[in-house]
Amino acid sequence: MSSRHKVNLLPKDEFEYSNLGKFIKWAVSVGRWIVVITEFIVICAFLSRFYFDTVLANLFDETKQKQAMIDSATSFENNFRQIQKKLKVVKDILAQRETPSTLMAEINQKIPSTVTLTGITITKDKLNLSGYSLSEGGLQTFFSGLSNHPKLSKVTLTNISSANEGFLVINFNITALIKK
Repeated sequence: MSSRHKVNLLPKDEFEYSNLGKFIKWAVSVGRWIVVITEFIVICAFLSRFYFDTVLANLFDETKQKQAMIDSATSFENNFRQIQKKLKVVKDILAQRETPSTLMAEINQKIPSTVTLTGITITKDKLNLSGYSLSEGGLQTFFSGLSNHPKLSKVTLTNISSANEGFLVINFNITALIKK
């Protein structure tokens, strides 16, 4: 009869338990999974490139369309802005401009009862008044009121004469510069 013999084909050295053996065993088992996962990531990146290329192409098309819309509206917008600037200038001028009616209303409040105006001339920067007064005090009050007016400067009495038509009448001409 034959006897049983044990045959061990594996090497008897402890290679598998050495550091190099452990590394090779790890590299064969875990390294294989690392390679598979890396290849999966590379394939996903390659396939996602097609998606991102499509998105990028769509964005370029949208940008071109919007740029064309902006270019077509540029002349209108420039025209609109020019008109807005002109309107602002006109509005500022109208706000700063002193209308003759408001100036005359303020002057009318300063006229004493003994003074009567016979002529009024208002230009852009000059005021001419002509009239007569029944008393020297009335003319003096009117002149000092005009001299102290905040919108008038260089108030001068250019002509003064008196007439005696049964009572004293003082004819006068007053000029003044209108402040801006």
